[in-house]
Amino acid sequence: MAADAVLVVDAGSSSLRCHLADFAGRVVGSVTRCWEYLDETDAPELARAFDPRACLESVRDSMRELAAWDVRVHAVAITSQRQSLAFLDDERRVLYAGPNTDLRAVFEGAALDDEHGDLIYATTGHRPAFLTAPGKLAWFRERRPDDYARISHVLPLADWLAFELTGELGCEPSLASECGLLDVLSRSAASDMFGALGLRCPTPPISGAFELRGRVSNHRLGALAGTPVVSAGADTQCGLIGMGVVEPGDAGIVAGWSAAAQILASAPTLASDRKTWAGCFQRPSVWTVEGNAGDVGNVHRWIAGLLFPESSDAYRRMDEEAAAVPVGSDGASAHLGPREMNAASLGMNMGGLLFPVPMTLGAPSRGQLARAALENFAYALRANLELVENVAGVAAKRVAVGGGMSRSPVFVRILADALGREIEVSSEPEATARGAALAALVATGHFTSLDEAAALASDDSATLQPDALNAAEYEEFYRRWTETQRVLGELPA
Repeated sequence: MAADAVLVVDAGSSSLRCHLADFAGRVVGSVTRCWEYLDETDAPELARAFDPRACLESVRDSMRELAAWDVRVHAVAITSQRQSLAFLDDERRVLYAGPNTDLRAVFEGAALDDEHGDLIYATTGHRPAFLTAPGKLAWFRERRPDDYARISHVLPLADWLAFELTGELGCEPSLASECGLLDVLSRSAASDMFGALGLRCPTPPISGAFELRGRVSNHRLGALAGTPVVSAGADTQCGLIGMGVVEPGDAGIVAGWSAAAQILASAPTLASDRKTWAGCFQRPSVWTVEGNAGDVGNVHRWIAGLLFPESSDAYRRMDEEAAAVPVGSDGASAHLGPREMNAASLGMNMGGLLFPVPMTLGAPSRGQLARAALENFAYALRANLELVENVAGVAAKRVAVGGGMSRSPVFVRILADALGREIEVSSEPEATARGAALAALVATGHFTSLDEAAALASDDSATLQPDALNAAEYEEFYRRWTETQRVLGELPA
């Protein structure tokens, strides 16, 4: 008998991933596709734009492949990377679809921040502007005025994919807030802000969370035609749901390509120094306070490949070597990018691997450098968790951890010890996919409430207590790491 399933489209930062999830949100099958990008001759070197045709074909091919399994797909849930946007013309053709790694608007965004930074942060809860809709729209206004004049719809990436599947336009609030399209306080379109910036930003109606966007209408998707489609929300917020983090005072760390530490709050909470982000959660009366450590998963991939290029499973080898090294990595220290968030001045910083010299007294081993890198990630996440707790004015009632990095038992052990507090490790590393699936099951009535779905996700997590001796040692190593980060931050990049 065919199994019941939800098909999840996760348009992530590193790749497109499509999953089949059971009615508990556990992933039972996956397909991954690499993104394809356009060659834009008129754009700066760090610009990136999806090839829309290839992007849609990858989504459809992946969906068809999974639908061919012996399953009954009850819903399609769509989530995506944050700060990713699509611009459509009045005939709903794509003028631009760009990922969160598109840095074309650095100069235009900086100009907006210089003149209107306080307004942008107070309205959207996000800085710098080059990452979000204000900066991207300003770039098009200055560099492609003809295309800018034709923009009729501005959508988050997941909402564009939902439109392509259903023909229905809309904006899910957590996605819209992360893209800088929403007034984070009123949870309505930020029309007044865009007017003050002199920018046009035609945004479709903001929908409620856990609402059906429509049904699959594309005849090329065969058996999936007519399946309900749900825009589940921003990937990190879906990750919180997938870990059972849904109540104010709960905190979650979603450690994937990037690693965000978020605490839920009952009101939008902005930092006086604008270091953190404030966003909308899928619940209408709940907001997020976020400190983002940066591209932890990306650095993990890089350092594993660099240290263990000969291994067929570099991540496993990295864990094995790191596990054999004591707390503090025998004096080695890593500063590889992940750090405490400062959204008021995101930019390049100096970093690297530090260890005692001269090397004639003992060159560092690969294991020492591997553990130093994992400790670096844990220290950065501690800094960001403490940051958001300070901004929110509350200590987290619980801390849940998920995402690809949670597959590393050595990392989660280091994290618990470096935090010096109990953590709940998700049983499903694909926390974002699980959260999106659960959101779709709430929208289609399988669960009566988000609380019911969240309880299912949290009940099967594993509780990890910190080792008291390790935690005590990490207090001093964390202090040293923090001081070194301060010194490195003063060096010119």
